[in-house]
Amino acid sequence: MNILVIEDDKRIASLVERALLEEGHTVQVSHNGREGADLLLGGKFEAALLDVLLPGMDGFEVLETVRERHCKTPVLMLTAVDAVPRIVRAFDLGADDYLVKPFILEILLARLSAIARRMPLAGSAQAITAGGITLDRRRRVATYDNRDIPLTRKQFELLATLMRRAGLITTREELIEAAWGYVTEVKENTLDVYMHGLRAKLEDLIAADAPSGAKEPLIRTIHGEGYMFVAA
Repeated sequence: MNILVIEDDKRIASLVERALLEEGHTVQVSHNGREGADLLLGGKFEAALLDVLLPGMDGFEVLETVRERHCKTPVLMLTAVDAVPRIVRAFDLGADDYLVKPFILEILLARLSAIARRMPLAGSAQAITAGGITLDRRRRVATYDNRDIPLTRKQFELLATLMRRAGLITTREELIEAAWGYVTEVKENTLDVYMHGLRAKLEDLIAADAPSGAKEPLIRTIHGEGYMFVAA
């Protein structure tokens, strides 16, 4: 893979670069947030490692800037603080995963590979339709009755996973893996927060079309097992 490392700590950047090169990857390093954003927008990277504390532009600003300009490169964020608000903010801005410093190099390498694998393959199905909802994976747009559904990046991935398995139970572990990767520290209560927000957005739209809000919710909780998207 061609990987961009945006990290101002030159010792950490050097260690990561060496490890990635040893794994056979191509690596470019930037020590400045503004420069890193420009490189990401060049669109030639298959994954990026992005620190939060950077000169020129911090990691959150970098992420917000590139996502607003439709850069879909998978991004793994590094943070020195294991604080839920910072982690949730990173996901809401479009991060694909996060890792808290200090980290184990093998875990970092595995997570970079995991987020890169979750990118849609060329030629794969780009649209999913079920229950009146259409997901355009190429543009990351969700619609219901020709109305856009304002989903965060993680909510989009969760909904896509549920819709692909419409009528079947999707376990909590499967949802966490689909949205955050198989090597992750994301806890189940974090999943609950995202699922609550997703269901609220869908139910608000659907209730407007149903008399007295009588229509059944599209996402059901299967206690002790997970969730199910009900297409009919």
